[in-house]
Amino acid sequence: MDSILKNIVRVGKVSSVDSATASVRVAFEDRQGMVSYDLPVIVPWSMKNKFHYLPDVGEQVLCLFLPNGNAQGFCLGSFYSDTDMPPAADSGTLTIVTTGAVNIIATNNVNVTGDVIADGISLKNHTHGGVTPGGGNTGTPS
Repeated sequence: MDSILKNIVRVGKVSSVDSATASVRVAFEDRQGMVSYDLPVIVPWSMKNKFHYLPDVGEQVLCLFLPNGNAQGFCLGSFYSDTDMPPAADSGTLTIVTTGAVNIIATNNVNVTGDVIADGISLKNHTHGGVTPGGGNTGTPS
């Protein structure tokens, strides 16, 4: 039973990533560096709500193989270790890196506490030609 489990559940390191197919190839050090076929990466959502996640090359991952060999399997995902520790409890910052647009759709208002900066312009401290905060007009609006 132990040998069967060792062939089904394996830990390895990502050797390549294919964004087009959302799959990875994984090298297994305990198998003399053998590299898997393309393994689909398991994600929480893939139908109407889509979730995009691919581990980095060199990242340690857990893989699950079907019992009929090593050609069919899945990359279940990565995990924290002594070398790759989790980030601080709460960094307080959300960073989004994308080549496309970011859309926020809310059925109610979106409320912001603090300031909103767009292209270096402060929403809180921005004025339009002669209109002062508080409503007074000191000149011709631009």
